[in-house]
Amino acid sequence: MKTFILVLIAFCGAATAFDAYRDTHLMLQTRRNINNPTRILFRSESSLLASEYDRTKPTRILIHGWRDYEGSDISTATAAELLRYYDFNVIFVDWSEGSSSLTHGTAAARAEPVSIIVSSQLNWMRSMNFIDFARVQMIGFSMGAHIAGLAGKRTDALVDSIIGLDPSGRSFSVNRPDERLNAGDARHVECLHTGGGLLGDGIGAAICDADFFPNGGSGQPGCLFSGCDHSRSVEIYVESIDVNGFHSIRCQTEQQATRENCASGGGFWFNSPTNSANQLRGFFHFSTNRNTPFAQGPFRPQSEFLKRIGFYNRKTLRV
Repeated sequence: MKTFILVLIAFCGAATAFDAYRDTHLMLQTRRNINNPTRILFRSESSLLASEYDRTKPTRILIHGWRDYEGSDISTATAAELLRYYDFNVIFVDWSEGSSSLTHGTAAARAEPVSIIVSSQLNWMRSMNFIDFARVQMIGFSMGAHIAGLAGKRTDALVDSIIGLDPSGRSFSVNRPDERLNAGDARHVECLHTGGGLLGDGIGAAICDADFFPNGGSGQPGCLFSGCDHSRSVEIYVESIDVNGFHSIRCQTEQQATRENCASGGGFWFNSPTNSANQLRGFFHFSTNRNTPFAQGPFRPQSEFLKRIGFYNRKTLRV
């Protein structure tokens, strides 16, 4: 009887263990199936050809964080807003089977296996001429930002950019850049820090090429708890997709940015397409409102940014 129980426990443990290959799902949305995401099978040419994927269009990769899932804002709100304005391939990396762990450390240990799935898929798509890395951006929230970074370290060539939305601080060390998102993981790496501080969920440190610290990077206006600060990064990103009002000031040091003590002089916007084109570097600060709309302006349509670098067409975006 004792042996049977031990075997049963081992079987149940094996049955529920997270397997990145089996449990990571790549969900595709385009303007042609915006309300009906299609699962793309891993490294399957027939699956990709049968889907709505269009190799002539830019691609955005969305990656969620701890305890998130396909219905979270990083998937639904972000994809809806991107496709409302731009003709993209949007691929959502659903690793909710792994991120649903009650313990942050357990989920964090699964970030690397998921990143291997992402990088392997991207490398395969590139080898099959399905994708141009110069037109790929990965957007990761919380732990998903680190998955994007780890994937970027493994791609055969650098993707154009990574946007890290309040990269997770728990279980990821500033002193271990090889195990987290870091500058150099893409041609341009941009971070938005909203939940830093000792009790915050975000890493709260300048780890990217360009680091933006709205309201000092912690204690967001209108938020009463750390989870609100953390998720505010997604809300700000979604709001920036069309008309961008997150005008920022460049700071001389990270400390100036976190203390909101930067000299006047702006001309920079969070999530501007020109940031990658111009290889923007540094520390930046901007203030937000307590409620949506969060941006305080000045406002500029993203189309203006894209026209400045000469490749914007409202129906077909070439980025």
